[in-house]
Amino acid sequence: MDALAELKAQIAELTRQAEELVRQEKASVIEEVKRRVQDYNLTARDLGLDVLAPPLRERGRPAVRTEKPVPKYRDEYGREWSGGRGRKPGWVQQIIESGGDIEQYRIMD
Repeated sequence: MDALAELKAQIAELTRQAEELVRQEKASVIEEVKRRVQDYNLTARDLGLDVLAPPLRERGRPAVRTEKPVPKYRDEYGREWSGGRGRKPGWVQQIIESGGDIEQYRIMD
């Protein structure tokens, strides 16, 4: 075997050994991190990881980030409602069901 082929074989063997060592150490580090996360009740937000990946939907596609709607109504307790689609908040439903006028709670620009 010539010197170059011998060096390439040694490089391949050392690379294999290094990859195996990384795999073993990685498993150990992952277990340690999992234990610490559980011990301290850490969240992705605590670790700054919520910024790295957008939230996923059920089908695995990134959710579309939208602006929070501007509130159009506010009650005396500071609860707000944008008047948009979907279910009305409980406080709005109570006003409507009791015969009140939701327009009395409109926020003036």
